[in-house]
Amino acid sequence: MATSKPQLSPLVRIMFIVVALVLVAGVSLLIAPSLVGPRWPWALRPFATRFLGAVYAAEMVAVLFTLVINDWSVARLTIPQAVTFTTVVTGASLVWINNFDFSRVIVWLWFIIYTLPTLALGWFWWQYRAWPAVNPQPLGRLRSILLIEAAVLGSYGLASIIAPNWATAFWPWKIDAFHAQIYSALFMTGAIGAWIVAGGGNRYELLTLGWSQVVLGLGVIAALAIVEFGPDNLSVPWASIGTIIWVASFGLIALVGGVLIGRGMRQRS
Repeated sequence: MATSKPQLSPLVRIMFIVVALVLVAGVSLLIAPSLVGPRWPWALRPFATRFLGAVYAAEMVAVLFTLVINDWSVARLTIPQAVTFTTVVTGASLVWINNFDFSRVIVWLWFIIYTLPTLALGWFWWQYRAWPAVNPQPLGRLRSILLIEAAVLGSYGLASIIAPNWATAFWPWKIDAFHAQIYSALFMTGAIGAWIVAGGGNRYELLTLGWSQVVLGLGVIAALAIVEFGPDNLSVPWASIGTIIWVASFGLIALVGGVLIGRGMRQRS
């Protein structure tokens, strides 16, 4: 069992600082969409705007944990997650490249912002691939929960890529294939995180994944409510089976996140 905490290259910290600065714009889609929404690389409707803001807020949690802890005890989780997210989003953007207007500077920035971290963090992940887990501890029944979560999220993420219209047919708002494949990054990233921690998570990995899931689950549910009861004033079909499943699914993600936080708080450092 490894107990030391291998130190990361300073370049990793610099990269995550850059990512954090970019995420500030993403999070604003949830709390102040008028600031960034009109400047987004493609047109966003209210539901998508708030939803993406919640997703970026969950990402911000993982990035901040990485910056504060600043060693392999948490980067073992967050570097693979970051590479997964940026790779899927970049791939989906390239597949739907005709949706982008390259006369706008923000579109060029979008591809740069996603391509460079994919390459840089992918290189670091390869360099650190042989580093052992830091103080891994058995999780008991929680391991099974995380493996189930990884399987469900991973399968749904793949379905959103392969059959996007079918996979998102139950969502509270209409999703086109482009957005479904962009959103698949969220589920693939969650699957990678759950699978890594299931192998024996330490305190920091449990807290990072836990808080990310709590912010994600509660954030997207709150985003849905904001769309109806906030300035957007759009009707949400709360009573439909699809919306109930959607809300329950993200509520379950938040619940598992709470369990991870509780376990992490009890875990020895």
